[in-house]
Amino acid sequence: MAIKDDEFDQNVKNLSKWLRKNGAAFPKVELSRYAEEGRDLRAKECIKANEEIIYVPRKCIIEVQQGKDCKVGHAVKNEAKGWVSGHTYLAIRMLMERDLGAKSFFYPWFKVLPKDYKAQGMPQYWTDDQKKELKHTKTLAKTNAVKSAIEEMWERIRTVSAVKKTGWTLKDFCWARYTVLTRTFGVEINGKDATVMVPLADMANHEFERPSRWKYDDSKKGFVVKVVRDIEVGINLTDTYGSKGNDSFLPFYGFCLEKNEFNQARFTFPLKNSNGVNVDFLNKIAVSRCAYEPEDGKVKNIDATTDTEASGSKRGGKEMFTYCRALALSQDEYERIRKANPSSKRPTEKPVSRSNEKRALKIIKNAATRALGLFGSTIEEDEAILMDTVKTPQYSWYRNAVLARLGEKRTLTHYIRLAEFATSLLSCSSVKKLEQHKVFSELRSADRKDEWGYYANKYVDKVVIPLIKAKK
Repeated sequence: MAIKDDEFDQNVKNLSKWLRKNGAAFPKVELSRYAEEGRDLRAKECIKANEEIIYVPRKCIIEVQQGKDCKVGHAVKNEAKGWVSGHTYLAIRMLMERDLGAKSFFYPWFKVLPKDYKAQGMPQYWTDDQKKELKHTKTLAKTNAVKSAIEEMWERIRTVSAVKKTGWTLKDFCWARYTVLTRTFGVEINGKDATVMVPLADMANHEFERPSRWKYDDSKKGFVVKVVRDIEVGINLTDTYGSKGNDSFLPFYGFCLEKNEFNQARFTFPLKNSNGVNVDFLNKIAVSRCAYEPEDGKVKNIDATTDTEASGSKRGGKEMFTYCRALALSQDEYERIRKANPSSKRPTEKPVSRSNEKRALKIIKNAATRALGLFGSTIEEDEAILMDTVKTPQYSWYRNAVLARLGEKRTLTHYIRLAEFATSLLSCSSVKKLEQHKVFSELRSADRKDEWGYYANKYVDKVVIPLIKAKK
């Protein structure tokens, strides 16, 4: 429900006037506020599928190159020691415009941007007691890593002469960096990749099944947003922030979803094969982990969702099995797959044998059990906490903390259960005996619309049954 605020409403009118004056068009879209630092876009008229709902000309867009070309950015580029991120250059540009106040071309946009990222729910601003609710989560590790990365970048640029003259503080830089972190778009402009900030379009909230699609249109020289289905009056015009779990949404955007099939958990594995085999490709296997967190060289941390076939930085199940099959290789298995795939960097991406798969499942189960045992509350206790909406109201930091850790626990529990079920099935000598197994019947009767039913059966279909058929 939108919050009525005369000052905010006036700022929205000023933003709309500024955008239209400079060539933007959004006749059926309105901006509203649903919380102290929460904004959203809604349809104020019915919208037809394939209709363009927002156009923002390039002159109203902030780009990384602008940050590099401005006076302070240019000095940072020449004087700062070490790599400086594109987000940092955007932050520099944002701070320079903010310092101009009403004289800034972007002033009407700045007036509707969040001023307080603590109020927006970013966990980097939580107290130590609040962060204890995330103890032992990858969510907290990612939160701290993002915070450290921003502070380290500030240390890298703060001694640059032009930066010192601005009088900016770490607090100022953090505001700009979190503004950038929560509202950039990756586009292609004239054939080149670009990271940009787009007024109005940046107010769209997240939804996996979002109705909108966006791009930079070279022919129109601006950022355009279209819808792919009919939209009724008052409907939230959402975007997607990607296939992320709450373990990413909370550190990067300050919110969690009540239901999220992309929740990852962190699994910790050894760096050496468990049978003493010198597996030459083991530590060359690319795995899913937070880009903000450096490896410590002592263990291998892998972040994974419940989808064992999904790969990439935000999924990771496929990479986890690839790594754990390599961990579980016997000498004979290693020599056999190396002979069959002498140049492959990931020969264990496909299942090796039933016995190897069972050993890999045991390694995963043990890692999940260790991680789950660190938590101070159970899944059932967390679910009970969330039922109390007085204690954990919508958008509250406490609800977000419980949702984040619960998502990780459910993912860990999924793999413990999968390992137990799959190990039993992999002991079957034929598909006929597998189909008669009570575990197989239980799996097949599970709801395929449910996360467990869908992904567990997918693993059985893609891995277990082919291994049994191959009699490996």
